[in-house]
Amino acid sequence: MSTTGAAVTAPTRPAPLTSFLALYRLLLRTQITVPRLLGIAALGGIAVLIGVFARWHDDPAQAATDAVSSFGLGILVPLATLWLGTSAIGDLVEDRLLVYLWLKPVARWQLPAAAVLATVTVVLPLTALPLAASAFAAGANDVATAALLAAAFAALAYAGLFVAAGLWFRRAVWWGLAFILLWENVVAYAAAGAARFTVIGWASTVLGLAPNVDVTLDAGSVAAAFVVLPAIGVAGWLIATWRYRRNDID
Repeated sequence: MSTTGAAVTAPTRPAPLTSFLALYRLLLRTQITVPRLLGIAALGGIAVLIGVFARWHDDPAQAATDAVSSFGLGILVPLATLWLGTSAIGDLVEDRLLVYLWLKPVARWQLPAAAVLATVTVVLPLTALPLAASAFAAGANDVATAALLAAAFAALAYAGLFVAAGLWFRRAVWWGLAFILLWENVVAYAAAGAARFTVIGWASTVLGLAPNVDVTLDAGSVAAAFVVLPAIGVAGWLIATWRYRRNDID
């Protein structure tokens, strides 16, 4: 018996882990560029230099804590994450290349998740390590571990937020800059109780783990901070996934 037409088969969906890792490697390659690495490394170098100057303060540990809080958590970590997070998927949207990934038989949650993970992978060593080094340079070794933890959890929270922003907004980097400057660095300090609604507030709470130092912002308990910051990152990923599923891809 002969067939009169060729059977049409649907494309085979790859294994979830295989497709996720492929997307992760793709986004990681697009994010690692020389200008980005040099720009973030320059900010990290400034953090270490501030730590060197803090060594001559009357209270080096407190000076190192203030430097990590104001410059590290207020500028270095959010700016680095903004630069990479908004571009992870946002560049694909701007260049009209997202359609090629959208057409692949891959679960929609994977691309935003890969973008968040790729962003954290690049941001973490470029921000958390210099902030820990800044504390060591100030001679405040007890502050280094707290600075490392605070920067790491802040990077995770910001990564979720800024990956979502890259999908939601055109020119998301400008919206992100306004958010960092106004909400995270003005409202968080100026309005009573606002710190608990900011990433920097909860990250500063983690920084307060360092002994015998005071932090300007205190959003709540340290235990809550270790829950809230990852929850913000996950919420950003879920929002990005929701947007990606309903986005008009052209």
